[in-house]
Amino acid sequence: MHTAQTSDRSAAIPAAIPAGVPAARPTEAGPPASAGKGPRLDSLTGLRMFAALLIFFYHFGVEDTFFGTTRSRDQVWHLTYGGISAVSFFYLLSGFVLAWSARPGAGKARFWWRRFAKIYPSHLATFLLAVAFTVWIGGQLRLPVAAANLTLTQAWVPNSREYWFGFNGVSWSLSCEAFFYLCFPFAVALVRRLSPRGRWGVVLGGNVFVVLFPLVLGWLGLLPAIKPSYPVYMLPATRLVEFVIGVALALLVKEGHWRGPGITVSSALALAALIWGVHLVPEAMHYSACTIVPYTMLVAAAARADLRGTRSAFRQRHMVYLGEASFAFYLVHELVMFTGNQVMKHHPPVATVPNLVAVFSVALVGAFALHEFVEKPCQRLLTSRTFRRTARRVSSGV
Repeated sequence: MHTAQTSDRSAAIPAAIPAGVPAARPTEAGPPASAGKGPRLDSLTGLRMFAALLIFFYHFGVEDTFFGTTRSRDQVWHLTYGGISAVSFFYLLSGFVLAWSARPGAGKARFWWRRFAKIYPSHLATFLLAVAFTVWIGGQLRLPVAAANLTLTQAWVPNSREYWFGFNGVSWSLSCEAFFYLCFPFAVALVRRLSPRGRWGVVLGGNVFVVLFPLVLGWLGLLPAIKPSYPVYMLPATRLVEFVIGVALALLVKEGHWRGPGITVSSALALAALIWGVHLVPEAMHYSACTIVPYTMLVAAAARADLRGTRSAFRQRHMVYLGEASFAFYLVHELVMFTGNQVMKHHPPVATVPNLVAVFSVALVGAFALHEFVEKPCQRLLTSRTFRRTARRVSSGV
């Protein structure tokens, strides 16, 4: 039971956009003294939409039916090849924003429930849309694949694209995020106990692991033939490293111990890695190994820019709103592309740019609808005091 498969040129579906930092005003210069919940960071929220666009353009680049000529397809593919590495950015960002806003001593159950309330209603809504799409195209509906998707365990199934990308294919990455959320209360407690030098060790050691892991597996001949490489890209336990880097990075920045380049230099390094660097490394490395260092710098630099109140293009109000809606955009964009593929099969090819504008526009409108009418109201409902009181009464049999 799955949605239509993408072209063979597609290596994978990048990871979920974390349900992260809400909009906020710039704070005063200097790190906060409190170890509790830190100021909210607009620049990181705005950055989420730029990263979401990397994913969108990567997926657009592998859908051959959208291109008027082979040349235009190859040009777009060359430019968007690095977009798959946005998964690394989002996992890193997820750990960062959760550690930034975490309160010491907060209950685990409440944290897990709030994460569920944030991501699961939108996941369920798009799962149902994917079921409708599969029925529409006459695809096969398989219960085991549906069960793995609904329980967010599909990324734990080794070497099975059917399970990973079943139904709404992008939701495989929520399987990784669910594992991160489960681990977070324990991970942040451990990282908090470290000295600043120890946290630096986590950040640097994690970056070294991400860079070397695919090289070591390749040298040992342990990379499977199926793409994407399961131990490098799909396995939640492996991707946990990037999440923990974000946790340690947040505490370093929050307490004023981070030293690194500013937002302009970090953005330039990330752009160079995306456009140029990914074409110079083995395939398994461009998933994250080629970009983890500049992404680490960029997340920290954006947070510091907001802490100090320095200029940041990502902090504009419209960018913040787009960043808040980026999780919904991520969930709907490939369903829109699959639907577009079906339409294009029955019509002559159209020029690339009109196709791009049409697909992006429909995906953006769908994202706004999902964000405003599913994500936000369901989160408010599930985290409201009334709902919690009712749930306690039902669980106690009153």
